[in-house]
Amino acid sequence: MIKKSFAIITILLLGTLAAFAATGSISGKISGIPKPQTLPGAFPAPPAPAVVYAVPLPEKHFAPPKKVFIIDQKYTSFIPHVSAIPVGATVRFKNNDTVNHNVNWKAIGADKALAKNLGTFPPGQAATYTFKHAGVVHLQCSLHPDMSAWIYVAPTPYVTVSKSNGSYSLANVPDGRYRVVAWHSGAKEASQVVTVADHAVVNLKLTK
Repeated sequence: MIKKSFAIITILLLGTLAAFAATGSISGKISGIPKPQTLPGAFPAPPAPAVVYAVPLPEKHFAPPKKVFIIDQKYTSFIPHVSAIPVGATVRFKNNDTVNHNVNWKAIGADKALAKNLGTFPPGQAATYTFKHAGVVHLQCSLHPDMSAWIYVAPTPYVTVSKSNGSYSLANVPDGRYRVVAWHSGAKEASQVVTVADHAVVNLKLTK
């Protein structure tokens, strides 16, 4: 009986260790991130980050995340300027400014049929939307034409926004083959196929 119990415990421990060993990460650096235009006499703005995501090969379906992502409206700006979310994620758009704001987009990716206007809401209120389609979303405020931001709705939960210097890291990526993609609103997408076995380093270069 003792030997049998010991054998069961050993199998469970080995299974647990195998599960941990089968989860890795991807990290690297994105170069070629376009520098923003700066008006004469103004302080130079930091470069907008790139979005990086890893798509399993072959592609698979993922359950929508439970986390609700937040995009703020403050100082007549969308904060953050660039967001990355998995498909199926819900975003809550808050108005923490002193004036009314609007949230709208003309398309998701190239599909103009997915245009949406969440309406106008006063300070202290918010609007919520669930993004069920993957693609690029260009946020705008109809009341303030200079306001804009980007959401990249990725077809995978393994998605992140790089630092301003281009470095990034994707954690808890199961071992396997992936297509790693880098996106920026001012450049062409760059991608590379990689096999993750504990850890993989992928450096990508964006071009205009």
